[in-house]
Amino acid sequence: MYNEYTQKPYGVRDFLPDMAKLKRKVENKLLSVFEEWGYEEIITPSFEYLETFLKGNSFNLGERIFKFFDRRGRVLALKPDMTTPIARVISNHYKNVKRPIRLCYFSNIFRFEEPRAGRQCEFHQAGVELVGIDSLDADAEIIALSMKSLEELKITDLTINIGHIGFLEGLLSDLFFDYDIKQEIKGLLQKKDFVGLRKLIENLNLKTEDKILILHLTELHGKSDVIEKAKELTKCQHALKAVEELDKLVDVLKNYNVDKSITVDLGLTRGLDYYTGIVFEIYSPFLGYPICGGGRYDNLIAKFGDPRPATGFAFNIEGILQIIERNKTWSNQ
Repeated sequence: MYNEYTQKPYGVRDFLPDMAKLKRKVENKLLSVFEEWGYEEIITPSFEYLETFLKGNSFNLGERIFKFFDRRGRVLALKPDMTTPIARVISNHYKNVKRPIRLCYFSNIFRFEEPRAGRQCEFHQAGVELVGIDSLDADAEIIALSMKSLEELKITDLTINIGHIGFLEGLLSDLFFDYDIKQEIKGLLQKKDFVGLRKLIENLNLKTEDKILILHLTELHGKSDVIEKAKELTKCQHALKAVEELDKLVDVLKNYNVDKSITVDLGLTRGLDYYTGIVFEIYSPFLGYPICGGGRYDNLIAKFGDPRPATGFAFNIEGILQIIERNKTWSNQ
C-alpha cells in the first residue's frame, strides 16, 4: 500500500553514495580554486528572519519562501539565496574592515519552484562575493574566476552571456513605466517569454516606436557588434552609460583570455532584483538552464546599514554534476 510519508517531499532529492562522493569532490575542487584567488569560506545559518530577505529583495518573494514561526511567534525563513545573508554578515562583522573582502560559500538553498528542468525546491550552490571594489576590474575578476573554476572541473565549451541592468532600467524608466509594469517586463525577459512580452507591449499605451524599441530587447544579443546596435536605438543617457561599461568590460576580459566565450545580451535580467550593474550567466550546451549566474549589487549591503559596492556569482551544483556525469571525463579521476 502506498504511504506518502515513506516518500521524499516534492522538489528535493537524495544523494546516494556515488553522487554524494562526486558532489564532495566537486566542492573541494571549487574551494581550492576560490582560495587560490584569495577567497575565504563563510557559513551562514540555514534560516534567518523573514524580514532579512524582504529587506534585500523588494519583489514579491512571499510565495517562493519557505516560512515558519519560532516559539515567540517571529517569522523565520529558510534561505532563498546566499547573497542577502552575506550582506547582513558584512554589515555586522566587517564594519571596520576597509580593504576589499573576498568570501566564498557552499550552501543549500530553498525556494518553492514549479516543476521544470533544473528546478528544485532545495538545491545547492557554490559561490563567491567580492565586496568593496566599484570598478570593472572586480566584475572582470568575478567572471574570470567563474570560468577558471569550471575549467578546473574540465567543463568547457561554455558561453558567457553578459548584460547590464542599467540598460533595461534606463529604457523602462525613460518610457515612464510604473513599477509593476517594469517588473512584469523583466520577468518575461528573464523567462525568455517573448510571446508574452509582445502581447503585453501591444496592450500598453505607447508610441509605435517605443513598442518597437522594447521588442528589440529580444534581439539584442550576439557578439560585440550588439553594443553598437544598442547605441543607435536609444538616446537615454542611463542606458548608454550601461552600454559603455559593457564595452569596457569586454576589453578588460581580454586580459583573462575569456573574451572569445562572451555573448552580449542587453535583454539579460536576473531573478533577484538587487542587481544594479553588470550581470552575467554561463551556459553549457549540455544544459537548458544557466550553470552559473551573478553580477553587481551595489545597493544591497547599504540596506543593512553599511554602504559598499559588491559583485559575485553562484554555481548550480546539480547542473555541474549533471554535466560531469554526462561527459564522464572528470568524475572517474
